[in-house]
Amino acid sequence: MTSVVIPQPDDWHVHLRNDEMLDAVVGYTARRFRYAMVMPNLLPPIVSTESAAHYRDQILAAAPNDAPDFSPVMAVYCSPLVDPNDLRAGIEQGVIAAVKYYPAGATTNSELGGTSLNDFAHLFEVLIATGSRLLVHAEATDPSIDIFDREAAFLTDQLAPLCDRFPELAVTVEHVSTRAGVDFVAAHPQAAATITPHHLARERSDLLANGMKPDLYCKPVINSADDRNALVTAATSGNPDFMLGTDSAPHPTTAKYGPTAKAGVFNAAYGLEVVADVFSVAGALDNLGAFVSGNGCAIYGVDTPETTITLTSESVDVEVATSLATTSGDEVVLFGAEEATRWTVT
Repeated sequence: MTSVVIPQPDDWHVHLRNDEMLDAVVGYTARRFRYAMVMPNLLPPIVSTESAAHYRDQILAAAPNDAPDFSPVMAVYCSPLVDPNDLRAGIEQGVIAAVKYYPAGATTNSELGGTSLNDFAHLFEVLIATGSRLLVHAEATDPSIDIFDREAAFLTDQLAPLCDRFPELAVTVEHVSTRAGVDFVAAHPQAAATITPHHLARERSDLLANGMKPDLYCKPVINSADDRNALVTAATSGNPDFMLGTDSAPHPTTAKYGPTAKAGVFNAAYGLEVVADVFSVAGALDNLGAFVSGNGCAIYGVDTPETTITLTSESVDVEVATSLATTSGDEVVLFGAEEATRWTVT
């Protein structure tokens, strides 16, 4: 039996959706994580202090009563609809913590995103003045670029010049998926990165070999074995620039299984078990607490928790759920069920 005690973790990138999907999924995050950076790509998107506060209230109302310490952290969607004065006010009031940039058309509900980071310098100046962060979905949308090269292309063509232009701007490269992303963070002192459980635990052969697996389809796509190795090395090293962001993103099977699969992996239920398994295989369980709790606390300037959780691995037969259902009957597949048969969380 292997057991490790870590500070209660935080999730610095999660999609909680709204309406009945929010009701169905929020408990999986709230019962595991203390802070959760909630992504703003709803329809309509979260673009103001008022809409961020309203969405936060909806999340807390939907959260289970047995998760009293759960705190949603709100980001706004980087778009021309964001007023810089309102953004500053929302940050100063403690409602808004970050701005999230989506390249237009890159992923779910990104149609209102930007075509160039340079168009939003007026918002980045507010972030610098208030000590807040820019969160970036780093993915080129040019169809002539191979899908497995789009993170590297975006980092080179857009984010690197922005970091040179605004060296004081704190940036989080979200759901980094390649060795190029890891190298980018190492080369830019103002940059940090989130890494997801599915990018740590799977590579593109898992996605594509022996038939396409729509439940593993996400944006950015799961990349090569070499890229996965780079992510595992970065996450397990104790490097303070890398932190857990699950990018848990629920879609019903009706949207995943069809001619076109929606991008997203729902891993909130078993993401910690998946990460623990990766760290155990790497012989790095001593660094698990830093990755899932300590590093993010330092990056976002919050106190480390006094509470802890225990992850235990032992050879027992455990039956775990593989899906959930919304009140209307939509099914969502749970990622990480295999790892959840090897690890328990208390």
